[in-house]
Amino acid sequence: MKLSVIIVNYNVRAYLEQCLRTVFEAMKGIEGEVFVVDNLSTDGSVEMVREKFPEVILVANKENVGFSRANNQAIRSSRAEYVVLLNPDTVVGEDVFHKVIDFLDNHPKAGGLGVKMIDGTGTFLPESKRGLPTPAVAFYKIIGLTRFFPRNKVFGRYHLGHLPEDVAAPIEILSGACMFLRQATLDKVGLLDESFFMYGEDIDLSYRITLGGYENWYFPEARIIHYKGESTKKSSVNYVFVFYNAMAIFAQKHFTRRGTDLLGALIKGSIYLSAAGAIVTRFLRRALLPMLDLALLFLLAWSFSGWVGNGVSARSPIHLGATVTLLVGLMALTGAYDRPVRLMNVGKGMVLWLLLFTLLRVATGMPVAWRLDLMAVLVLGLAPILSRLVMHLLGFKGYSLRSPDLERVLAIGGPDETQHALALLWQTHFGLGRQHRMSVAQSLAPDGATGIRAMIRTHDIDEVVFCACDLQWSRIIALIEQLRTTGVTFKIAQPNREFIIGPNSIESLADLYILGPFAVNGSAGRRQKRLLDLALVFILVLVMPVMLLIVRDRRGFLVNWWDVLWRRKSWVGYGPVMPGPLKLPTIRAGILDPTGGAGPQDPTTLHRANIAYAKDYKAWTDLRAVWSGLSRLGVPSRVQP
Repeated sequence: MKLSVIIVNYNVRAYLEQCLRTVFEAMKGIEGEVFVVDNLSTDGSVEMVREKFPEVILVANKENVGFSRANNQAIRSSRAEYVVLLNPDTVVGEDVFHKVIDFLDNHPKAGGLGVKMIDGTGTFLPESKRGLPTPAVAFYKIIGLTRFFPRNKVFGRYHLGHLPEDVAAPIEILSGACMFLRQATLDKVGLLDESFFMYGEDIDLSYRITLGGYENWYFPEARIIHYKGESTKKSSVNYVFVFYNAMAIFAQKHFTRRGTDLLGALIKGSIYLSAAGAIVTRFLRRALLPMLDLALLFLLAWSFSGWVGNGVSARSPIHLGATVTLLVGLMALTGAYDRPVRLMNVGKGMVLWLLLFTLLRVATGMPVAWRLDLMAVLVLGLAPILSRLVMHLLGFKGYSLRSPDLERVLAIGGPDETQHALALLWQTHFGLGRQHRMSVAQSLAPDGATGIRAMIRTHDIDEVVFCACDLQWSRIIALIEQLRTTGVTFKIAQPNREFIIGPNSIESLADLYILGPFAVNGSAGRRQKRLLDLALVFILVLVMPVMLLIVRDRRGFLVNWWDVLWRRKSWVGYGPVMPGPLKLPTIRAGILDPTGGAGPQDPTTLHRANIAYAKDYKAWTDLRAVWSGLSRLGVPSRVQP
């Protein structure tokens, strides 16, 4: 047997299905086998493999054993000359396995091989070729010199930035996302080190391959898409800790014996520095617009107070700072910082601010100055509106003022497949803008990428959808790479017409309930739900003596009240969820279901109530449920968060 494909999966069912389709296309003409090792997924991955890919050798673990151990399970059962470790969030071209096998057959010293990887936007992934993280290389990466000088032979060695991305070359470290290995090499140097739960195991094995007298190669003639980080978000604090702990294990295993104990201490210190950096980065991404508004509003308020001559007190920095902070807070409550950006939400915040100041004046006996207040609103309103317009015009990602329901889409494929893809997108987007199509023949022409680029530019396209039923996977990969500078979103409509998959999205009819602007997991829904929870916490405190007479379980009520206060629970959540393909958005565990426990509690009724709650969340639903279920507010949570 020539090749064993090993895929370790954890809760990425749709990506796994797409990956397996591409793998079996690439396996045609090759004597081989395909393993899927599932680490206790809860999204129906195992059932999908059994139903749609019965030829797969499936290992369904009863616990999450980690990446290394799961791969080793399949490697030990492999009967092939070569093994490839492949992530489930990858797309393999039809020619990849053939090209790699030919290369390995002609290079007997090659113990491992990595291919050229691009992400879902067509951007080259630098981890396709990496250098050994020696103490010096690790130090340059940790302090940021690698990022500032990516192509320098010294500072950029972590990703071997000095090597051209389209030229085959020996390298030191392979990526575990797509790692071809010679079975004879594994027999000599050993399998993956299971002390690495996730990350670092590919570095360790690659290093041991070179120590064993073999070579690792970067082979760019074979290309794949890697939807990087679908099961682990790279910006998360958890990722930082897991990744740098893996680096620490590697350093301790291979370098500390050489008198470089300083490296271990350096890497451990970098764990906390990088975690802090991840927290700060995530905060700045979310706080960019509010901070910009605060600065601009303060400058405008300072200028306005001086212009109307309200005296020195009005120009007090503390007074002005408190005023604009309140305004930004009210705009946040009205959704001015939700994505997508809506100028109307800015206006709502300004009006709320005007009404609040008017009520304060009436309550304190101060004269109401409508004309002056309206002028202040108009002047101050310019700051947040202009900032959003500028960010929209400059093309800042995530700050477009165009409605996401009016996406302009180009579908590439045959008439039937493009029609179905556009129909599905129309539903999942709740409407589309301009819709255009390109035939298979046009996309396969030598200047196909040029034609697509022209259509993107002419019609201001937002999304390009490739129909995999009509186009080869290798052609789709090539087009995405050639069009990477267009700035559009690339998606692939699956041959079975169930899913349309993009870099950070999976769209299907089962997802309709969670994509609407009023969904319970939307920005507005989350905000409304949390504010209502806190309001009810406050109200229930005021009537606590009465509540203790009403509720059936007093101690349970106090525990639930405390948990809602500290955001561990919500007063209302889903009822028991029926098994099936529909995946409801994740919310906190609820004390009550959307019906409040009133009426018939059969599974079908609760299922429909859950769907309605997820799709069209309204604060009134929570109020009605709490009123109906006052006596049951002490019961344990009925639903998993």
